[in-house]
Amino acid sequence: MSSIVWVKRGIIMNSINPFPIIFKDKFDFNFNSFKWKADEFIKMAEDKIVNENLKTPEHGGVTTVVMNQQHPPHSWEELQPFLEWMYPRVDKVWETWNCKPMEKYLADSWINVHPNNAYTEAHHHQGVTVAVAAYLQVPKDSGRLLVENPLLSYKKGEPLDYYYWDKEMNYSPIEVETNDVLFFPGWLTHKTEKSKATTDRYVMSLNIMGNWINDRSI
Repeated sequence: MSSIVWVKRGIIMNSINPFPIIFKDKFDFNFNSFKWKADEFIKMAEDKIVNENLKTPEHGGVTTVVMNQQHPPHSWEELQPFLEWMYPRVDKVWETWNCKPMEKYLADSWINVHPNNAYTEAHHHQGVTVAVAAYLQVPKDSGRLLVENPLLSYKKGEPLDYYYWDKEMNYSPIEVETNDVLFFPGWLTHKTEKSKATTDRYVMSLNIMGNWINDRSI
C-alpha cells in the first residue's frame, strides 16, 4: 500500500491506494562503466531505423527496440547484477497484484535515448504483466514519466474540469532520477515529457511475462 499526504487550504488528508500498480526502487547502475556499449547499440539502431524507414514511439530520440533480438541489454554482462536484484522485486509485485504463481520470463529489453526536445509518445506494452523502466541517466529537466489514469472510462461520467482534456489532466507525472527503477503493469498507458536538458537521457525498458505454455500449475 502506498499513501501521500495532501495539504491544501489548511486541510490535511492521507491519500491511500489499497491497490498499488506502480512501484519504485533504486539500483546503482554505474552507467558510465558501460555507456560506450549502449551508445554503440543505439548507433546501430539509429542506422537501422533510418535505412529501413521504421516507425517507433520515439520523437527526436532513438530506441534500440528495433535491435531486440541482437544482444539485447539484458544479455550484457554489466547488467547481470541488476537482473539478480530485479527478479525478487518482480516476484513481490506479481504477488501483490495477486497474479497466479507461474513461471516468468524476461521477454525483451531495449534502451531509449532522448536528446533535447525528444520524447516518447503514448503507448502500452501489450500482453506484458510487469513492465520495468530503469533510469540509467536522467539529467535535470530531461522529462518526467506521464501515466494515464487507468480509470479513464469512469472519469467520462464525472463533472470534469472544462479543460480536463485540453490540459491532459488524464495524465499524472511521476518524478524520476538517475538509478530509479519503476515497476508497473504493461497495460498502463504512458509517455514522457519533452526533454529540456542539453545532455541525453537514457532509459532501459524490460518486459516480464508469464509463461502459460510451461505453466505446470494449470
